Amino acid sequence: MLQKIVLLSLFVLGLVIAPSVARADDAADAKAFIAKQVEQIKKGDVAGLKAGFTMRLQEKITETNVKKAAGQVAKMPIDELVFAVAAAGKDSLKIKMKNGRTLTTLVRVDGHWAADTVWFK
Repeated sequence: MLQKIVLLSLFVLGLVIAPSVARADDAADAKAFIAKQVEQIKKGDVAGLKAGFTMRLQEKITETNVKKAAGQVAKMPIDELVFAVAAAGKDSLKIKMKNGRTLTTLVRVDGHWAADTVWFK
């Protein structure tokens, strides 16, 4: 009986904790997603970048802010930009930078990740 109670308690605890912990493949997806956006910024690929953001933000991705960001992101290693990833809900991931600040939140849109904040300026 005690064993069943312990197992049930661990199961319930897992349900409570699990949403806040990203799976390893989510962390890899987030790092690959941001690395792709960094490359697009370096190349000045405004159209490609727009496709990686939620619809409400796409008009905010401009040639001017992409050019401005190119010099900044070139100096930052991807491991500093994507230092930690945590589940922020069923279909979203919060990406934290090495300095502890939130870089962006990724949301799943039509089966693909999209950034829900303009993380470069």
